[in-house]
Amino acid sequence: MKTQDEKVYTLKGRGKLKEDKLLVGDFVDIDEKQLVIEKLLPRKNKLVRPPLANVEQALIVVAPMPKPDFLLIDKLLIKFLLSKITPVVVINKLDLCSGVFVDEIVKQYKPICDVEMISALDERMTQTILNPILSGKLSILTGQSAVGKTSILNCLLHGNMAVGELSKAGRGKNTTRHSEIFMLENSGLIADTPGFNALDIEFSPEDVLDCYLEFKPYAKKCKYKNCNHINEKLEDCIVKQKVKDGTLSAPRYERYLKLVEQAKEEGKFE
Repeated sequence: MKTQDEKVYTLKGRGKLKEDKLLVGDFVDIDEKQLVIEKLLPRKNKLVRPPLANVEQALIVVAPMPKPDFLLIDKLLIKFLLSKITPVVVINKLDLCSGVFVDEIVKQYKPICDVEMISALDERMTQTILNPILSGKLSILTGQSAVGKTSILNCLLHGNMAVGELSKAGRGKNTTRHSEIFMLENSGLIADTPGFNALDIEFSPEDVLDCYLEFKPYAKKCKYKNCNHINEKLEDCIVKQKVKDGTLSAPRYERYLKLVEQAKEEGKFE
């Protein structure tokens, strides 16, 4: 672990405070003489997959290759919003992006969170855009394998981290094997995590609705206060009307319906 004065220690937990109870990102009180962790301080939040604590911001990296898993992105957004973690969608490989691809990402996610565009091939661009966002925060860098997370870290750290390649099937060869926090020049901290293509359903249908933030301005005008924008008639639901006229993203709405059903089935919610 590293202290506020930049000293690095290898420590063990005192008594019942075992190392397997600690997470990357935890704040603790230590005894520097005996080299033990005396107390685990309260956490702002905790992630199980990947195992991290006290995350303030999540950079969800997407790229034209591999093809985005939009359902995974939506699940990540719900997970982070419920955990009080600010999400930011980062479009990487801008040099390979078509205008149609960028417009689709922006249309779907700009109403929910900040959307940034970079190319990790351009170190200066990546630093200029991301450093102000990362300054002074503990951020998580996540997304599918091979979207360029390690390349982005190389830009931010001026390092030579191993960079994976795309497999022939277009799937990523996972470079990151464990969660690790890196210190940035701007006093920010960033955690790199293994790529993954699944996320457990840990939320209710009500959670899904609450985290589809783009619905909220229109939901107030629906005929029924408890409108969930699923079974109501079109004339009674402003959200459905906005999906139909293109104001709201139809693909996002279709995934909303799917996630509500998954939450009911896997979470045993009625």
